[in-house]
Amino acid sequence: MEQLISFFDRSKGKWISQRTTYKLSNKQMNSLQSSIIIKPDQSSSNSQLIASLRWGEISRQIIKNLNNQDFVNGNFKFHLRFTNQFNTKQVVTLCSITDKSLITFKTRYGSTTVDETYWFATDNLRLSTSIIKQCNFCVAVSFCSEIKI
Repeated sequence: MEQLISFFDRSKGKWISQRTTYKLSNKQMNSLQSSIIIKPDQSSSNSQLIASLRWGEISRQIIKNLNNQDFVNGNFKFHLRFTNQFNTKQVVTLCSITDKSLITFKTRYGSTTVDETYWFATDNLRLSTSIIKQCNFCVAVSFCSEIKI
């Protein structure tokens, strides 16, 4: 859990994000620039909240789920719960951390799976890739670079 908190501590602040997504079905590429604000938990050490994220009008909270964690082959794996302002339904995500600079998320929404990997190239440059699958077939991929401002 310390590596996850360390990752979000490094992530706190305001970032400019440039994401390019390629949809395989129609062979179209889209690019989007946005800003992200990441705030670490300001509560007590026993708080379940890890961080709050905001992309424009969208906000999410990342919440610990300490009942479901494991240490396998040197990787810390556990489940996180995500909430957002538009939907009270919580999404459970499998999270793996290999070191304080690399984190992966695997999220399922029915028959759709999203695999995301985030890593720090430098202290103020964070990169990520996403693979979106429906019924185990890849339908889209994306690459994102984020610069801390």
